[in-house]
Amino acid sequence: MKLMDEVAGIVAARHCKTNIVTASVDAINFHRKIMKGCVITVSGRMTFTSNKSMEIEVFVDADPLVEAEQGKYRAVTAFFTYISLDKENRPLPVPPLKLEEDEEQKRFEEGKVRYLQNKAKRLADKERQQ
Repeated sequence: MKLMDEVAGIVAARHCKTNIVTASVDAINFHRKIMKGCVITVSGRMTFTSNKSMEIEVFVDADPLVEAEQGKYRAVTAFFTYISLDKENRPLPVPPLKLEEDEEQKRFEEGKVRYLQNKAKRLADKERQQ
């Protein structure tokens, strides 16, 4: 998870060109075990931006060295939410995501649904605490 957070942070920092901080980690899915002797690759892509946050999807792929005939496979996926910060650690507006392909637009809309669901959950939790 540490490597996944670091990759997501790099994606977020490159997008904003500011300091960033992890706000949440959602939907960590362990698809397959990573067997001993595998080389792992961790990659990420920006899927959604709101005014103050951004969502990065992170993938962990495993490539068996010994049993190479199995081929590379997706082992873990997760969604990380980051916030852009100024020098006083206050939230900054996040630059909009440039969507060029239909698949990017689809991922953006899916991210927007997750964003709105998480926002509604936070508000409901806040109301219950009062």
